[in-house]
This record gives sequence, structure tokens and C-alpha cells, in this order.
Amino acid sequence: MIKKLSTLLVVSFTLLPALTLAQDGQVQLKDSSKLSIKGKSNVNEFSCESEHELQKDSLDYSYSVKGDTVQVNGVNLSLEIDQFDCGKRAINRDFKSTLKYKEYPFIEIILNELVVSDSTNLIPKLAKVTIRIAGEERNYTVPLHTFSSSEESFTVGGNKILRMTDFGLDPPSPMFGLIKVEDELDIQFDLVIMRSPFMN
Repeated sequence: MIKKLSTLLVVSFTLLPALTLAQDGQVQLKDSSKLSIKGKSNVNEFSCESEHELQKDSLDYSYSVKGDTVQVNGVNLSLEIDQFDCGKRAINRDFKSTLKYKEYPFIEIILNELVVSDSTNLIPKLAKVTIRIAGEERNYTVPLHTFSSSEESFTVGGNKILRMTDFGLDPPSPMFGLIKVEDELDIQFDLVIMRSPFMN
């Protein structure tokens, strides 16, 4: 479902160690990055894992720091809905048809801002993103739960619960309505971002 959101996601990899004024950069996700969408029904839980080759998506961006906010431009992840695997053919079918993938084949996640602890501690705690699904868009603040850094890469993780009805989508009710899928979907991500020469 990825053509590298977007949130998400959410790509707080702009947690660069040398954030100052306005700068340009480039990021690329490693294939160890993970993104999934989880949900529940009245009979079970399901998890749809992205099988998109995230490491092929290289993103150019610009950013600037204002106090405890890092404003970001150019980080736009397009997640291909057809590249999610929910583990069972019937769930795959319902998941994709619910998201209207033939008409809107991508979920888009746009990173707008990162909020850091303070101007001296530039590790982000929140990401402000725009998410587009089925032709509708909503703005969200996404808590970032994990952050680590090495010489080669950054790792950032988090999750955000969305409602299908916020995007004009009806939760599916397969098996003639005997199974009822809950409205909420939990987007979870662990993104491993490779450093580029711009980020040194």
C-alpha cells in the first residue's frame, strides 16, 4: 500500500542531528522498515502488512526549525493499497474494496511538521501529517514512540488510530452481515531511514 506515506509516516527521520535554519535533504527507507494496518471485527483481529519495497523510495525534502517545531516540505508517501497482505484472501478482498482501491489505488501520507521536546533537544515526539484515503483527506497528530540513531540510519516508530467513516468509508460486513468490522484502524510503523550526505 505504499508507492513511503504519508505515516506514516510519517517519516520523522528529519530528526537530523544538525537541524538549523532552512536546509535541504534526502532520505531513503531501508527494507527493514515495516508498516501495517490493524483492525478488529466481532469475531477476530486482522493485520494487513505492507509488502511495498520501501527501500526503493528516495525522498527529497526541505525543512526549517522554529522553536520546538520542524516544518517539513516534500515528504509525501504514496502507499499502494494492492501491496498490503492481510493473511487471508477474503480479508484482502474486503480490505481493498472497502478502501476503493480501484478508484483510489494509493493512501497518501504527507509529513507537515515535527514537534521536538525543546529547541535544544531535537528528538521528535510528535509528527503532524495529512492522510488521504479514497479521495478524502484529514490532518492528524501522530505520537512517536521510539527513536534511535546510528551512523548509518535513523529508526522512528509510532502508531495512529483512524476511523474509516472519517474518510466516507463504510466498515465491511461480510458473510451477509454476520461479521461486523469495527470502524477503527490502527496504523503502525517502524521506519528505518538511511542517512544521506545531506544529513551529516
